[in-house]
Amino acid sequence: MSFCSDIKTELSEIRVSRCCMQALTYGLLLFSRSFSAKKMSMQSENLSVTRLYASMIKKNYDAQVTITEGSSKNTTYRAEVGDEIDRLKILASVDFGMIEGKISHEFFNRDCCEASFVRGAFLSCGQMSDPEKSYRVDFSVKSQALAEELRDILARHDVKANISTRGKGFVVYIKRSEMIINLLTLMGASMRSLELIETTIIKEANNKTNRMFNCDGANIKKTIEASIKQRTAIEYLIKREMLSSLPNELISAANLRMQYPESSLKDLCKNSTEPITVSGLNHRLKKIIEIYEDIKSR
Repeated sequence: MSFCSDIKTELSEIRVSRCCMQALTYGLLLFSRSFSAKKMSMQSENLSVTRLYASMIKKNYDAQVTITEGSSKNTTYRAEVGDEIDRLKILASVDFGMIEGKISHEFFNRDCCEASFVRGAFLSCGQMSDPEKSYRVDFSVKSQALAEELRDILARHDVKANISTRGKGFVVYIKRSEMIINLLTLMGASMRSLELIETTIIKEANNKTNRMFNCDGANIKKTIEASIKQRTAIEYLIKREMLSSLPNELISAANLRMQYPESSLKDLCKNSTEPITVSGLNHRLKKIIEIYEDIKSR
């Protein structure tokens, strides 16, 4: 099973309080595949989700839901309210005269009810990527108005989301790990949110280590390339018996570099018999290279 499917199974098994039952059911219905007088159904790869959908509709509206298994390569399940009278009864109970795409807030008696509604919405239309690979949660929503209302509900619970278009629909998406942690906590998956916190800490530590390693590697490469360039210039001057004619501070810098060919400027300064700064030593070695390049260009 996928990470997202595991999350949905866990969320489906959360015990629902009496005050939150209708809010959860409303979230399942409103964000399902079809929610109208002509058709009322949900489709999921997770059997637990379709069973919860059927159970909540039965408990709240005493309506029958049929669950069927699809015949595609990836097994899917469809839960459908087949009777038109049942569909009309459900629509009437959630304010049949409501503006299409708008959320009716009559079931949100407490914050916990809104949290249950969000859980229902995620179970119906949500997807979550494996945090080991990337941070992403998507709610696939039919209308812009519905997407904006869901985004606002999430924002009230410290979950910042954005909206984008996808085909003819809209996506309410979350990409920041801390916001996904807040969402998991809101929906009741507290243990999962703690696991995500741990995963985030580990990934950040690994990324920091990799950045340090890459930085160290780049610095080592830079040191080696500079040393080769400096030693090439010094050896050229030595072979032509020209080094001894340079000022004493340049001769001292050249001898230091030849004595410690692989050392960084910082280490060369430590090994110097005279006090000198990194910038001072770097200036002297650059001067030697300039003299070498000037002679070579004649």
